[in-house]
Amino acid sequence: MANVSIDKFDDRVAVRLGELLWSWQRCDDCQASRRCRSTVCSSFIPRTKRYLQYYESLVLDYHDELPLEGQPFKTHGDIWKAISLLTTRPELTRAEFSDFIAASSSLPVNHKLLIDATTLIVKIVCMTDCSSFHYSPGRLEEGKMGQFWSDQVPFNKYLQDLFTTQSHPIWSTQDGQSELLCTRRSRMRATKLQKHLGLTFHPTHEIRDHLRLDSRRNEIKIFHYASFLKQNLKANKDSSTAGLLPRQLLLEILDSTQRILFPLSDAKSRRLLRHLISDGDYSFDPEVEKFELSILSNPGEENISYIYLAGRLEELFQEAQSPQPRTWLDKQMQRRSGARYSEHPHPHLIVSRRL
Repeated sequence: MANVSIDKFDDRVAVRLGELLWSWQRCDDCQASRRCRSTVCSSFIPRTKRYLQYYESLVLDYHDELPLEGQPFKTHGDIWKAISLLTTRPELTRAEFSDFIAASSSLPVNHKLLIDATTLIVKIVCMTDCSSFHYSPGRLEEGKMGQFWSDQVPFNKYLQDLFTTQSHPIWSTQDGQSELLCTRRSRMRATKLQKHLGLTFHPTHEIRDHLRLDSRRNEIKIFHYASFLKQNLKANKDSSTAGLLPRQLLLEILDSTQRILFPLSDAKSRRLLRHLISDGDYSFDPEVEKFELSILSNPGEENISYIYLAGRLEELFQEAQSPQPRTWLDKQMQRRSGARYSEHPHPHLIVSRRL
C-alpha cells in the first residue's frame, strides 16, 4: 500500500493515513495489504470524510503542478515517511527536514521542490501554510503576508511563534458563568452577526484564519474541519499538544464554533449551520454539527478560557457593538456625522452664516 502512487486514493490509503496521524487501529487484513473486510476500519472513514478529501486534493494538486522529474514524493509511502519524521522529531529545522526528504529521493531535488515538499507535509499535519510569501500568491492577494518556516528554525519553535497567546480580562476568565462573558457570547451568535452586520461565513482550511474578519468582503472565516480537530483531540487526550498543535488552540476553535457562533442549543443557529453544511462547493464539515466536547475534553476543560483567540473574539464583539462603515454610502454618512457636520458647529461658523 505504501507504493500506491500519489495520484491514486482509496479507503486503504485513508485508513493507513489515519493510523499514522491519529493511531487508528487497522485490522489484520489492512496491515497485510489485503482487501479489508472489517467494519471497524470502514467506520473511521465517514467521520473524517472532509479531511480525507482535503488530503486527497492537496496531494493531487502537488502531483499535477510539479514536474515528475526530481519530484521527491511519488507514492503515499514517501509522504508518510516524511510525516512520521516530522511528528516524531519536531525539533528538526526546515533545512534538516529537507535534507531527509532529498536523501530519500532517487534523483537530485532542487530547493524549490524541497520547499513545496515540506510545505505539503505541514499542510497535511497542521493545516497551515508554512511557505514563504514568495510562493503563496493567494495569501498575498488577501493581504496576509503570514509567517513562513525558515531554514534554520526548528519546527516546534516555528509553531510556538506562529500561535502566540494573549490574555484578556473577560475572554480568558476561568469563570464560564461570568455575566460579562455570557453577555458577549450571546451577542456574537452567527445569526445576530448576519442579521445586524450582514456578515457571511466563509469556510477555510487554514487554521490560522479562524475567526478572521475580512471587512472588505464582509465575511468571517471559519476553520470548519471539525473532524481534524476531534481526531487530534481524541488521539492526544492526555497531552498538552494535539499532535503538533497546542491542544488548547483546538479546543478554542471547536468551542468558539459550537458554543459561541453556532450554539447547538439554539434552533436558529442550528438551521444556519445546517445550511452552511449543505452549501455545495463551500460546505462546512458535517462533523461541526456534532457536539462532542464532553467526550473530547479532560477534567478542567469543560469551560474554555480563551488565550489564543481572545483578540479575534474581542475584535468581533467590538465590531458588533460599533460596526465600521463598509459601503461608500456608509463612509460618507460617517464622515458627515463628524465634527464638521455636527449639530453644534463652531461659533465662528454660526457668525459667518448669520452674516
